[in-house]
Amino acid sequence: MTKRRKWTVIPGFLALAAAATVLSAYSGASSSEGRAPDQPVNFPHPRHAGPVSQGGLGMNCLYCHFSANKSPDPGMPAVNTCMGCHTVVAGRADSSKAEIRKLTEYWNKKLPVPWERIHKVPDYVQFPHMRHVNAGVTCQTCHGDVQNMGKVYQHASLNMGWCVNCHVNGYRPAEGARAAGLPDSAVAALVAQPPKKARYDCAVCHY
Repeated sequence: MTKRRKWTVIPGFLALAAAATVLSAYSGASSSEGRAPDQPVNFPHPRHAGPVSQGGLGMNCLYCHFSANKSPDPGMPAVNTCMGCHTVVAGRADSSKAEIRKLTEYWNKKLPVPWERIHKVPDYVQFPHMRHVNAGVTCQTCHGDVQNMGKVYQHASLNMGWCVNCHVNGYRPAEGARAAGLPDSAVAALVAQPPKKARYDCAVCHY
């Protein structure tokens, strides 16, 4: 191959690399919107995190996802966290009792529950949960109304365009509160707050 041909090939490789990068960034890359895998234990979010007025316990997300406000990773509950209640609470319906028995088996075997991950951004993307949670972003803004999901699924694309849109246009606290199912009075109190914007240069997420 002559030098001239070598130099004509390089732009082609660069264009191919750029196209692959853009396609990866905007296609969801690691997990897809709507993804809803079966879990080893059917954990009923509406019963635990749903509103008390609708028969739920109104548990805060941080009770189980204990490190979401202090770590990049939100954390998953240890089996002993679950058994703190379920050594006493055996369930009423047969379906509930069956799931609690599964949980008890993991407890007796001293094994963690092998939860199937639902949300995953590409390895080259950093998403520090604590920065978002401590900035006031509600969990439901990204994850949807999990407290009402019979089976948890990926609510948003989580692709680059979706994230950048929020950083550029700003997070609206009232919308976040509404997504979290807070009372109308709490939402109304936040309407006047301006959108919270964030940097969107490459180094914010890619480092």
